[in-house]
Parts: sequence; C-alpha cells; structure tokens
Amino acid sequence: MANTYTVELPDVNYFTRQVLCREGCPVRTDSGGYVQAIAEGRYEDAYIIARTPNPFASICGRVCAAPCEAKCRRGALDSAVSIRALKRYVCEKYGVESDNFDLGRVYPQLLQKSAQTFGGGRKVAVVGAGPAGLSCAHELALMGFSATVFEAQDISGGMLVLGVPEYRLPRETVQAEIKAIESLGVEILHHQRLGRDFTLAQLKERGYEAIFLGIGAHKSRELAIEGVQNDGVLRAIEFLLNINLGFRVSLGRKVVVIGGGNVAFDVARSVVRQAEQVAGMSEAELRTALHQAASVLEQLTAREPEAPDEVRLALDVAREAIRKGVTEVHMYCLENLDEIPAAREEIEEAEREGIKLHTRFGPKRVLGQDGKVTGIELVRCGRVFDENRRFSPQFIEGSEETVLCDTVVLAIGQAADLSWLRPEDSLKVTPRGTIQTDPVTLATSRPDIFAGGDLAFGPRIIITAVAEGQRAARSIAKFLTGRVPEPSRKARATIYPTESYRMPADYEKLVRQAPPTLPMERRIGIAEVEQVYSTPNAIAQGERCLRCHVSPVFDGDKCILCGGCADICPENCLRLVDVLAVRGDERLQAAILARYGQMPQAGEQAGIIKDETRCIRCGLCAVRCPTGAITMEKVEWVPA
Repeated sequence: MANTYTVELPDVNYFTRQVLCREGCPVRTDSGGYVQAIAEGRYEDAYIIARTPNPFASICGRVCAAPCEAKCRRGALDSAVSIRALKRYVCEKYGVESDNFDLGRVYPQLLQKSAQTFGGGRKVAVVGAGPAGLSCAHELALMGFSATVFEAQDISGGMLVLGVPEYRLPRETVQAEIKAIESLGVEILHHQRLGRDFTLAQLKERGYEAIFLGIGAHKSRELAIEGVQNDGVLRAIEFLLNINLGFRVSLGRKVVVIGGGNVAFDVARSVVRQAEQVAGMSEAELRTALHQAASVLEQLTAREPEAPDEVRLALDVAREAIRKGVTEVHMYCLENLDEIPAAREEIEEAEREGIKLHTRFGPKRVLGQDGKVTGIELVRCGRVFDENRRFSPQFIEGSEETVLCDTVVLAIGQAADLSWLRPEDSLKVTPRGTIQTDPVTLATSRPDIFAGGDLAFGPRIIITAVAEGQRAARSIAKFLTGRVPEPSRKARATIYPTESYRMPADYEKLVRQAPPTLPMERRIGIAEVEQVYSTPNAIAQGERCLRCHVSPVFDGDKCILCGGCADICPENCLRLVDVLAVRGDERLQAAILARYGQMPQAGEQAGIIKDETRCIRCGLCAVRCPTGAITMEKVEWVPA
C-alpha cells in the first residue's frame, strides 16, 4: 500500500517538471495520468482526468493533432504512447457518446450553488460556435457568467462539422459535446452572422459587457499561378463544405490535389466517394450546387480544421476524393516523407485507400482548354527549408512535368474574412490579415473585446483553439471583476514501497499498435474509419507509458555513494561525479552552499547526476540501494 503526504507548492516543480506530455498539451491535460489509469483499469478516473481540462475530449480522442505525443518520452526509445487513441477508448466508456456520461462527476463543484456566483450572471457575447468560441463560453459558464454564442450557420461546431469529414468525426459526437456545454446554461443563437445580422456596437447596446471573437479563418488562400480561373479548379475548404453540407460536385475520373495535409487527404478520399452520387446530375444542377456551397462558404463564421498545415488539409481532400468514387486521386506536395507534418498513420491509411502520393513537387500552372481544366504542370522541388529550417522552397529549373487530370483541388491554407470589420470597431489588423491579439491574454486593441483561434493567429489545431478560448474567458473574468477565480488545490505526493514497486512485465518490449480500422471494402460514405481499442489492447498500450509522474527521489543524508544505483541502471542514466564538475546556474551553487555550508575543494564531495531523458522509471535503483536513500514518488494535483 503506497503512503501519501501533502507537499508545499514550491516542491511540485521538482517532481513534475519532466511530465512532458502534459507540457505539450495546450490545455495541460494530464495525459500520463489518464494513460496510467487505463493501464490500471480505472476507466472512469481516466475519463475524468481527460475531460476536466477539455470540453472536447471525445472529439480530440478522434481527431486531435496530439501535440502531447510529440512530447512523449517513450518516443525517444521507440514510438510514443498512443495517447489520443487511448483518450477515445475511455470516452467511449464514459464520454458524451456513452450511456455513462455524468457532467457532475467531471465538475463536482457544479453541485455547489456557490460555484457559479463568481460571474454574477454578467453578460458576455461569444461570436462563433467553433472550438475556440464554445470553449470560451464553457469556461465562462463554469465561472458563473451568462454567455451567449452567435453562430452564422444553422448548426454549431464550426469546421468540426463543416470541414472535418464525418468518416473521421461523427456528427452526433460533436453535437453531444455541444449539448453538454449548453447544459451549463450557455445559449447558442443560429443564423446570426456578424456584419449581416448584428454589429459589435449592437452587442454592446444589448448589454453584453465583453465580447469574444472566435469566427475563424474560413477563406481559401489563392495560388497566383496561370490557369487557376479554369472550371475544375477547386479550393479545399470549398470542396469540404460542399461534401459536409450534402452538395454534390462533378470531379471526373482523375483528381490532382495540391498540398500534403490531413484535410487534403480527406478531400481526395471524399472525391472517390462522391463519384456514384454525381452520376446522372445535369450540368445545371452541378452549377446550382456549387453556387449554393459558395454562398454558404461566404456566410461561414466559425471554423476549425484539424491542423494548420497544408499537408493536413491535403490529406482530408484526398481521402474524401477516394470516398466519392474517383478512379485516380494523386497528391503532390513540396515536402518529402520525412518532412510531411501529418500523422504517418493518416498517410498510410490514405495510400491503402488508393491515393498516390508524390513528394517534392510544386504547381507551376494549371492547363486548360475552352476554360476547363485538362491538366497541371508541376516542377520538382530541390528543398523546402533552408539551413535554419525556415520555409524557403527552391525549385529545379527544367524539371517540369505535366499531369493530365479532370479536377485540381488546391489545399494551400486559409485566411480570415474581415468583411464585417468597421472603422468604429477600433480593432487593429496585423499585416497577416488577422485581428491584433495578445497571445497571452487574448486581448485585442479594444479592452472589452478578446479574440482567439484562426481569426487571431491564423489556422490552429483544435486543442490550441480550445486553450485560447479558455485563456480568453479567464481574461474576460479579470476584465469584468478584477480577478480570476482559482481552484483550491494542493499537491499530493505518493511514495511507493520499494519492495513492491514494479513496472508492468516486459513494458519496455511492448510496441505501439494503431487502433483497429474499418476494412477497406466497408469504407464508404460516412462510415467511421478508425475504430476503438479492445480493452486488452488499451491496457497494453497504456502499460507502454514510462510513468513520467513517478521519479526516483534521492536522500543525500542516507546515500553512501556506493554506486550500486549507477551499476544496476539499465539505461545508464546515473553517474557519480565530483560536485565541482557539475555545471549549473546560481541555483546549483546555492544548493551546494546549503548542503555543505561552504564550497568544497576538488575531490572532497561527490554527487549523483541523472539523465532525466533516459530514465524509464523501472525502480531498480531504489531496489538496489542498501540504505533506502532512493524512493519512487509521484506528485499530483488534488482538490484542497
């Protein structure tokens, strides 16, 4: 049985500084905490850990770009822990998509009437029902403010429902997450477009004391090459909107997608699925559908693609093309396979579905005849980044290649639509065409208006937009009340008995396994491709976690410098050295003075240094220590 005790706040940094997966998450989700809970079979605890900081846990379990996995220390040994897929596993059990969902278990403070009195019901307007806007409204509601969300479309979710393909993100999951937010008292008004149905000045007249702008960047960027005006040249966002709003697009037999992102792959896969639907449509019907989709795009005020890079955009395009039944879908991107920032699993799935990926190519001109696309001329790219890893593509002269095709889809990024902006709004705009916003407080040039997501910083991944909405809500609270309510928490340390502390058997040999996927013959329409782990597989994947929360803690008073811990360490991460050979800042010198009372002479005092990046928390050093100078401890935040 482990012993627990409470430590003071300053000590927490020592224990938790290496929990990198949490540091990688914009909302600071304790990823390792819920992964370890899964490994131990504590599934409801795992869901509460995952959901508490993130109102879109079930969505992120399916389509998050998973920056936590990029920070996972297991990745330095073989492959990162499947953090995102494990989140989906517990969401399937206790999330909004399950029969066990209980918001009161996630936020026990909601049961206390005093918990929602901080904001005093003061009115805040949120423009845009995408992830940034909804997370801001969610946070405001938890603090007791009255939040009203204004959304241009007839459905909430922004690009979660209008851009991300349904085969990756079921619409009922999105709406269930939003319903949970509404249950906190958040009001969402649809068909309310900023600049058309209301202005910022009118919101102030209606009594809203602060405003959050989360309307996104929903216009496709233009590519300044010859031939882009030909019929048959589509923009990725326009195409995805057509698909997700139920419109049909004529694509022909061969489609070329320019870009290399997940959204572009999705578009290509959707194109393949579209072919059967468009059969029999007249040209007039197709033109009407395209006109309607363009009109919807113009009205769109909330967006959030899965990732900001063109490579992810191109992935969505390509995979949607495949789903619409197109015979050939080709993707051309500047990056090579090692440089493509999209998830490798996404690329592999797209290739399995029949998408042909071509790397190190850039578009030179679109070919056409009688105003209709007939092909595209591409040029080879010698390099994408310069020696400082800055985007600086160089093309190889004389390397042009021509590819015949019926449709070209451009997945080259998005920009903000600021047509609603008026001089009297007193909002400054950056040279990039975004609203000038403080990246920490989310404040704009007007003290009562805050902004986040794509409108403020350009295209964002979902979890980053969520984090910005939350930060904006806290800044709004401070603007309106002069302070921000902070939860009462304390740090709890758990000491594991050395004789019983063990990592799972052969945990270092467990390999990362992707979650199961739908068989190829069943990947049609909106059928969800990625499936959920079985319980044995989820436990096994959770056991791959290196338990960064747990650390060997050394007691210098008990240590006799026998070197046993260094000898037994399987990763060679411990070393005995002369104290004076250790390099550090003034804090190290202060620690040495505190320990010895004065600076020792060379060779007088020894110390143990530890390579934290190599430690796998096996606990063998603690087991080997003859004096009990090493203990395995974990520190976590708990309600005070």
